[in-house]
Amino acid sequence: MCGLAGMVGRLPRDPTRDEAVRRMTATLVHRGPDGEGFASLDGCTLGFRRLAIVDLAAASPPFPNEDRTVWTVCNGEIYNSAELEERLKSRGHRFRTGVDTEVLPHLYEEHGPDLVDHLDGMFAFAIWDARSRTLLLGRDRAGEKPLFYWQGPDEIVFASELRALLAHPAVPREVDPVALRRYLLHDFFPAPWTPIRDILKLPAAHVLVVRDGKLTLRRYWDLAEHFRPESPRPASIADAAREVDERIALAVRRRKRADVPVGVFLSGGIDSSTILSHLAEQNGPGVPVFAVGHKEPSFDEARFARETARYFRADYHELALDESDLDDGLRRVAAEFDEPLGDASIIPTHLLSAFSRRTIKVVLSGEGADELFAGYPTYAGDRLAEAYRALPSLARRAIEATARNLFPASMGNVGLDYLLSRFFSGAALPRLERHHTWFGSFPPERQARLFAPRVLDALLGDDPFASARQRLAGKTLPGGLSELLYTDFTMYLQDDLLTKVDRATMLASLEARAPFLDHELAEFVAGLPARWKLDGFTTKAILRRAVRHRIPSDILKRRKRGFNIPFSRWLLRGLGERLRERFSEERVRARGLFLPEGVGSLLDEHLARRADHRKPLFTLLAFDLWCDRTFGEGARIPLAEGKTVSGTVLA
Repeated sequence: MCGLAGMVGRLPRDPTRDEAVRRMTATLVHRGPDGEGFASLDGCTLGFRRLAIVDLAAASPPFPNEDRTVWTVCNGEIYNSAELEERLKSRGHRFRTGVDTEVLPHLYEEHGPDLVDHLDGMFAFAIWDARSRTLLLGRDRAGEKPLFYWQGPDEIVFASELRALLAHPAVPREVDPVALRRYLLHDFFPAPWTPIRDILKLPAAHVLVVRDGKLTLRRYWDLAEHFRPESPRPASIADAAREVDERIALAVRRRKRADVPVGVFLSGGIDSSTILSHLAEQNGPGVPVFAVGHKEPSFDEARFARETARYFRADYHELALDESDLDDGLRRVAAEFDEPLGDASIIPTHLLSAFSRRTIKVVLSGEGADELFAGYPTYAGDRLAEAYRALPSLARRAIEATARNLFPASMGNVGLDYLLSRFFSGAALPRLERHHTWFGSFPPERQARLFAPRVLDALLGDDPFASARQRLAGKTLPGGLSELLYTDFTMYLQDDLLTKVDRATMLASLEARAPFLDHELAEFVAGLPARWKLDGFTTKAILRRAVRHRIPSDILKRRKRGFNIPFSRWLLRGLGERLRERFSEERVRARGLFLPEGVGSLLDEHLARRADHRKPLFTLLAFDLWCDRTFGEGARIPLAEGKTVSGTVLA
C-alpha cells in the first residue's frame, strides 16, 4: 500500500510540472514512509511514496518495461503477481525486482487496457504509454484503493488522495453543492463525486483512458452480472456452505502474502472471527490480533474479542479507550481529513491502526461480508417495512406513537429506542429512498431546513437520490434484497467503509486487506439464492452455516454491532458545548452554506435529550473540520455555480 501522484500535460518536458508532482507526492508520506520515486518523462511526470511490504530492499517505483516506453505506479497489492510474473517471463519479459506491481507495465504490453481482467488484488494504478502518449488509470473491483483526478485546460492531474490534488496550484477550490447534498444524504461522497467541483473519484471497477486530451471511462467488472438466477450454483445449501468456507480459506491465503508481519483486526463478531479461524489454521497459534475496547462499560465489547483470541490461541493486543482518547483521536483525524466522512468509527479505527502498527505492517479486516451475505439489520427491516407500508396511515401513526412512548430516547448505546427511531424515519418510503434514509443522516426534508438559500437555489431540479438510482439503472437483479446488496456493495462499502479503512489505516502507515472482497468469492456468493443469505430474519445465514464448525457458538449468535463509540454521551459531557461554539449563529452564517437555526436546533434537541442526533451532528462536524483544514478556520466557503459535471461520469 502506497501513495501515487502524477500529471500528464501537453508540453514534452516541463519543470513546473515536475515540481508540482513533487509537492503533491510530499502530501502522501504517511501512505509510503519507506521510500519515494519520481519519473520525469516526455509528457508525463509520475511520483510515488512506498510502503514496503514485498521485496523490502527493492527500489521504489515508478517501474518501466524493458525499453522504458511504458511506466507505472500502483497503490495496493496484486495478489496473483507471482503467477503473472511466471507467465510473463515465459513470454520473454524481464523483471528487476520482486515487487508485485512490477508486473503491470509488462502485462500492459501484452493486453493493453484489458490487463485489469487478469489482476487479482486491491489496486489503483497509473500507466503511461510513451509510444501512444496514452495515460491509463485503473481501480480495483470493490474500490479498496482510492484514485482522484482533475482535468484542466492543458493537463490531467491524478493522485491517491484529494489533499494531493489540492496541493496543485491550478486545481480550483469550490464546494460542489450537488456533491454536498449527496454527502449529507449518505454521510459520504458517492463516486464519482468529491466535495470539490471538477475533482472526481475514479469509480471502482473502472479504467480511464486519456489520449489527446480526451477521457474515456469504461467499467470492466460488475457484480450485478453475477446475481443471475440461471448462474451455475451448488445443488444444496450444505454444498454451498462448504464451498463458501473453501473460498474464504483461499482468499485469506492470498492476502497473507507479505515479507512483513500480518495480523487481524478482531471484533469478536462473525466476520473477523472467520478470518482469524482461517489464518490460525494456516499459520498455527500466535496470530497477532488487535481489538479496541471502551472504558465506558456499555460500549465495551472487547470481552468477545478476548474470548475469540483465546479460542484460537492468538497473540491478543487490546487498546482500551475513554473519552479523552477519543477526543485526541478526533483531533488527529480532523487534522488529516482527506475528504469529509460522516462515520464516527473512523476515530477508533485510526487509533487501533496506530496501536497495531507498533507490531505489524499488514492487517486483515472483515469489510465486505455484510454486503455479500446480507449482514445488516436493515435487510430484515426492509421486510418489516414492506408490511408496515401496507397499513393505513392512521394505523402507522398509532404504532409509531406507541413505540416512542414505550422506548424514549436514551442517548446511550445503539439500543432498541435508537433502532426504532431509525426504522420509523423511513419505513413508509419506497424501498430505495427508505434504505438510504436509514443509512444516512439528512433526508431531503431535513436538508430543506438546513441549507442556506444560495445552496437551495443551486440544487433546483436535482434528485437527491440520483446517485442511488444510477447504481441500479439498466441492471437486472432478482428481487429487492439483491438490489439492496448491490447498491450497498457499490456505494456504502466503496465510499464509506473502504474509504474509512483506507484513510484510518494509512494515516498510521498500515496496510489493510479484506479477504471477503476476493472477487471470485464475491461472484460466487452473489449467485446464491437470496433465501440462503437472509433466512427469514436471520442475517448471514449461509456464512453462519459455513463457519459453524470453526468458531464458538456464542459468536454465531451475537447480534450485529457496529464499531461504535459513545458519541451521544460524549456530546452531553462536554463536546456539545464545544459544538455550540463551532456552530454558533455567527460562525454558521459566515460559512454561508447552512441556516444557523437548522444546525442549532439539532444541537439543542440533542443536548436537551429530546432526540438523538448523533449521526447528523457528526456528519456536520466532519464536514466543518474539513472546511477548516481546506479553506481556513471559520472561512466563508466558495460555492460552485452553474452546471456541475460530476454526475455525468457514471452515465
